[in-house]
Amino acid sequence: MMRNRKVLVLFLVAVMTATLFEGCFKKGDEDPFISLRSRKARITQDWEVSGFEGKYLVKLNSGENRFIDLKQTGNEISETTEYTKMSQTTQDSLSAGQDTTIVWKGKINDAYYKIKNDGSFEFVYEYTLEKTHRKEYLENGYNQPISTFWPAFPGQNFSVDSVMKRNYRTVYKGRWNFLHNEDGYKNKERIIFEIEDAVNITNLSTTYIFDAEDDDGVFPNNPVDTTFSRQSLESVSNKYANGERSILWEINKLRSKEVTFKRMLDHIYTHALTGTEGYKETKRGSESIELIPLEDK
Repeated sequence: MMRNRKVLVLFLVAVMTATLFEGCFKKGDEDPFISLRSRKARITQDWEVSGFEGKYLVKLNSGENRFIDLKQTGNEISETTEYTKMSQTTQDSLSAGQDTTIVWKGKINDAYYKIKNDGSFEFVYEYTLEKTHRKEYLENGYNQPISTFWPAFPGQNFSVDSVMKRNYRTVYKGRWNFLHNEDGYKNKERIIFEIEDAVNITNLSTTYIFDAEDDDGVFPNNPVDTTFSRQSLESVSNKYANGERSILWEINKLRSKEVTFKRMLDHIYTHALTGTEGYKETKRGSESIELIPLEDK
């Protein structure tokens, strides 16, 4: 009888210990095998976004395809887009051909996750991309000579240098939680961020620098400004009911000093108007994000 009681006590202690430390054992592919801190204790702190990569295939109903690689390493960020079957609208705006690759480079301005013990979170991600390109208008080689729509420069070659900047700022606030044993994943192997407040700000600016030459290569007496800029600013703010909009990440690595999330994307956006073709976009791809403690910045 005494022996049976000891066995029962040891069994109960083992069960309680396993339950207590369940969140301390390896979940993600790159987790430590065992940690003295629970997964919640490891995740609840302020994190800097130290790396990000998004690979996307975007298809438009115009027939245009875009292969996009958005990559952040430290404070540097770049966007490489390969266009195929480029539409006329895109071609005009980028001064590109039907099949081409456009590269933007820039800086991270602000990038962090604040994941709180009370179940709330704040995510801020802001970056600026920049590129410069030149478009040539040749009097005898362009399908619409510059003199036909710019009479001030008859018989001259003409070029436009465009310095373009794109600034994006995203702010999400809401609630977070681990997911449990669902869809074949382990307990606390995935994390969900339920967005309650969302702000997206897009600021686009372009500076145009005009340059014209006559047959002798002399810059003419220009009756108009040779440089001008234009800018567009769009700010969208939304509030959502809890659970209405969310971001679901698979936790690939969860350590006290390093976190890696990843996820797959597959969605369709359709905007249709009566009597017109409307707009349809499909987007498939993957994203991964790397975090380090914010104080280590």
